[in-house]
Amino acid sequence: MSFLNLRKTKKEAPEPAKKLPVREAAVKKSAAVQSASNSAVESGAMYVVLRHPRVTEKASAMSERGAYVFGVSKTANKREIAKAVRLFYNVTPVKVRVVTMPPKRVFIKGRIGFRGGGKKSYVYLKPGQKIEIV
Repeated sequence: MSFLNLRKTKKEAPEPAKKLPVREAAVKKSAAVQSASNSAVESGAMYVVLRHPRVTEKASAMSERGAYVFGVSKTANKREIAKAVRLFYNVTPVKVRVVTMPPKRVFIKGRIGFRGGGKKSYVYLKPGQKIEIV
């Protein structure tokens, strides 16, 4: 009996793992990411993307000109926002602008804290289309 099989004469070569070409791997990954991001809008959960309409003086003035302002999820992109508006309000957006708002510093009981920032989007509609925001 050999000590820890150090005198073993047969060596087995490990089988090389098959590698996918880079293109196919990238396509598979991007398809998975795209399907995951669109799943919220396609499943009817548009409230995940569109949080709430922002009702301010500036927003009400812009709505008269066909632009509407919404608070949206931090992870939402322009395509998801446009799709959610199209499905929820039955209007076709012409363009979507997204603004990232920074967190604000606040003082609470003598300590520094932060109020979370977020994202808001400006959705521009075709002339003649309106969204009723109550």
